[in-house]
Amino acid sequence: MRRFTICLTAASIALAAAVAVAQAPAKIATLQDHAALMKSNAQANGALNKTLGSGAFADARMQVTTLRQNLTTLQTFWMEQKNADAVKVVKEGLGRLDALDKMLGAPAPDQMAAQAAAKEFGGNTCGACHKMLREGDAQTGFRFQAGKSPF
Repeated sequence: MRRFTICLTAASIALAAAVAVAQAPAKIATLQDHAALMKSNAQANGALNKTLGSGAFADARMQVTTLRQNLTTLQTFWMEQKNADAVKVVKEGLGRLDALDKMLGAPAPDQMAAQAAAKEFGGNTCGACHKMLREGDAQTGFRFQAGKSPF
């Protein structure tokens, strides 16, 4: 029964990761692609925090993988747009994800440290880029600041 539960859990994680990755475009060509990637990031970041809170470190690593793929796509996009500030934020975010992934891969991950690292990632990567490029709110909708849209 235990083996069945483990296999079922692994299959569920793989399916969830495949769905999350499928939602994010591999290249950002349109505003809709950018929005889809941002939604994928929000879902993965939310799931990361939830899995860390429950101590499901293997599941958390799956979310880190999704975020890393998405940030790699964003890095390419902002490099093509020649936005050095956005590229810098994304590169630093990738470094934070690498550190978090290493922490989660330890034989006995420190849950509190991992949660702190995830919070730092969200604030200093997502939050920093949004503050630099985005305006609006959940009520009025989010958009690029005037003059900062690459589209």
